[in-house]
Amino acid sequence: MTAAVSARKPLTRTRLIGFIAMGFCVVGYAGFTLALLAGKLEYLPMAQAAVIAAVAAVVGEIGLWVGAGCLGLTLFKKRKALFDRVMGRKAPASDV
Repeated sequence: MTAAVSARKPLTRTRLIGFIAMGFCVVGYAGFTLALLAGKLEYLPMAQAAVIAAVAAVVGEIGLWVGAGCLGLTLFKKRKALFDRVMGRKAPASDV
């Protein structure tokens, strides 16, 4: 009897970096949203809230791009190839 459960991918250094970066993406965008909400509800002056939101949005964007590149999401195949070269890993053999 064969099991229909597929084996999990090993958690390599690149995948770990990708998941951590995606965590920064979530934290950055949540900070962006909360900062703008605090400005709208007048907990913070709107100018200060906008600066905090801009910094948080940049953190979120960097997390998105690094995470997507490390995890090899389909829109970011070229970015994954760049990370492979930077980290000194060999590209997988192509199916020719």
